[in-house]
Amino acid sequence: MSIPFVQFLRPDGRRKDETIDRPEHIERAALSLFERGVRFEAEVLMDGSVSLEAVGPEDEDSDPTSLALEVVPNGPGVAEAVDRLVLKASYQIGKVAS
Repeated sequence: MSIPFVQFLRPDGRRKDETIDRPEHIERAALSLFERGVRFEAEVLMDGSVSLEAVGPEDEDSDPTSLALEVVPNGPGVAEAVDRLVLKASYQIGKVAS
């Protein structure tokens, strides 16, 4: 399983579905988050860096919550930032469930 992201494109925020392949343990953690209503978003910022965010879970009584955020230079470091994002979001969801 690849990790699905919604990428917001400049200049108008159009949405594009993307996937990122990561190691199996990261993909399993991401799947667990999806099952709990978390989604992953990405955007290339004006300075060329990449913003990655884990958002959710949503419910009818509140707006979605940002669980984790990574902003990194665009390039090879994005993959490791995805790993950190998934692990941070997993930690936050665990805190909420406790």
